[in-house]
Amino acid sequence: QAIGETKEKLTTLKTAAQQANEQLQKGEISQEQYDALQREIAATEAELKRLESQASKTNQTLTKIGEVGGKLENAGDSIANAGKKVSVASAAVTAMGGAAVKTAADFESSMSQVQATMGITKNSMSKVNGQSVNTMDTLSDLAKTMGAKTAYCASECAEALNYLALAGYDTQEMCDTLPTVLNLAAAGNIDLASASDMVTDAMSALGLKTKDADKMVDQMAKTASSTNTSVGQLGEGILTIGATAKSVKGGTANNGIKGAEGGTHLRNVILSLQNPTDGAAKTMEKLGVQTYDSEGNMRSLNDILGDLNTSMDGMTSAEKQNIISSIFNKTDLAAVNSLLSNTGDSWDSLQQSITESVGAAQQMADTQLDNLSGQITILKSALEGLAISFGEILMPKIRAAAKKVQEFV
Repeated sequence: QAIGETKEKLTTLKTAAQQANEQLQKGEISQEQYDALQREIAATEAELKRLESQASKTNQTLTKIGEVGGKLENAGDSIANAGKKVSVASAAVTAMGGAAVKTAADFESSMSQVQATMGITKNSMSKVNGQSVNTMDTLSDLAKTMGAKTAYCASECAEALNYLALAGYDTQEMCDTLPTVLNLAAAGNIDLASASDMVTDAMSALGLKTKDADKMVDQMAKTASSTNTSVGQLGEGILTIGATAKSVKGGTANNGIKGAEGGTHLRNVILSLQNPTDGAAKTMEKLGVQTYDSEGNMRSLNDILGDLNTSMDGMTSAEKQNIISSIFNKTDLAAVNSLLSNTGDSWDSLQQSITESVGAAQQMADTQLDNLSGQITILKSALEGLAISFGEILMPKIRAAAKKVQEFV
């Protein structure tokens, strides 16, 4: 399918190039525009060659697997002796051994990257659940376990561990957070790098601990499913709000302001309330709207804006807009109106729904995989785990042989 689409794109580009050549001669387009089109054609041709090469290798592999399967079936049918049948099975393991060793070696390489990022040795020890364990053995087992039962294979889980290591997480934190990262990636249909960044950065921005990761991700998933936004856009919004979000909760997505844009506006709204201009402070005082409670803590955004709404009851639209404009930045007025329209019961209902969100990310992840494509994805993960198991059995022999060859060279 990818080859067909790329060929079609290339044909279209070449037709456009013929027209562009005439337009260039007539001076209707610039040389820069013409060169850009030529670069696009070259890139598409390169992509087509890459895809065709991939397809060729895949076909060769499938053919070899078919041949081995056919030979084994014929041999098995023709041999009555049970011992000889075991030999045939051994031949099958040998035939698959190369692929298994390659898979195991790739996984080992990924875990070596985690080790390098953490700056530790293979014999380094850590405390996990109160027990002293070998760090790399524990993390390798974790990656394999999660690879066997999620949509992500062990090698991908190893990559996710490396992202957590880059964030400075220790072994216990990595063990606690990896399942959460995988759930968020599957629930939001986003890549592991983005999911890892989203979890670690959002937790840092919100001042949360790793034990709160599951709750945060469940609430993100529930928010995404309850409002007009995606997990990815919600994550962007949280990261844009940053530390400002520690003091307040708010939402603009249902009114079409999403992602980083929604986060920027919400941050500005909070800052306008926390640090009002002299004019804004006087307006709020006149209306009886308090940003902080008697102990100096910022009140919930729902309560502050609810009071603002109540204080403007009976006013004309023009009067309301004048008041809102005197308190908030002009660029944030659409976001303010969005928030004002959602105060009260609708906000409380949404907040209660989000609060009662235990297991929401897992449910979304399961739903994403509840189809043929999802089941094949999980099967691939399980098969990779099997290949790693075979490969790890064979690798000591392969290493010994490689060492002998090195000595000979």
